[in-house]
Amino acid sequence: MVLLQLTFLIVVLIASYFVIAKKMKADLLSRYLLFVLINSFFFFKIFHEQSALWVTLICAIGLVLNTKLLIIKKVVLILVTGIVVSVYRVPFSSAEFDDYVKGAYGIECVGSECVKVKKVVREDTMKLQTNEYSIQGYSFHWYYVFSRGELTLNDKSIKAINVMGFWFPLTESMEFGMARRTTVNGK
Repeated sequence: MVLLQLTFLIVVLIASYFVIAKKMKADLLSRYLLFVLINSFFFFKIFHEQSALWVTLICAIGLVLNTKLLIIKKVVLILVTGIVVSVYRVPFSSAEFDDYVKGAYGIECVGSECVKVKKVVREDTMKLQTNEYSIQGYSFHWYYVFSRGELTLNDKSIKAINVMGFWFPLTESMEFGMARRTTVNGK
């Protein structure tokens, strides 16, 4: 599968180089930004690497700033570009919410039960403490520009919202500890 992905990326690189470098009559900066924009976007789509979208966003903003438009039109185009990129960064499956719960709270869920493993160190001893929870409720909703997830365990609730690929906790539960902001797939 990786060989097929690399082959497709090489085809995209060669095709974009040929079209942009050889056929376009734009200035060098615009061609360079367009080349990097196209290839970083395809890199994101092929390998699902979220950080490549930031390169795409920066190149798109550079292309907008390099055009000869009124400043108000440039601002509107930059805002639209930001919204489009944020749509691609927002997770649309519950797997990313599960990764957030695991990374922020240390809770691993399989089936209808969850486990939190905690390392307890006392003087010369170290042991693992596990807490088991049964899932009372689970929901994940994708709203195009943001996602919202909720996990209810033994009358305790974890709620979070994802905006532009960043998870923000909506509720804090003292039993689970303070959640920290994480990104999709921990990146």
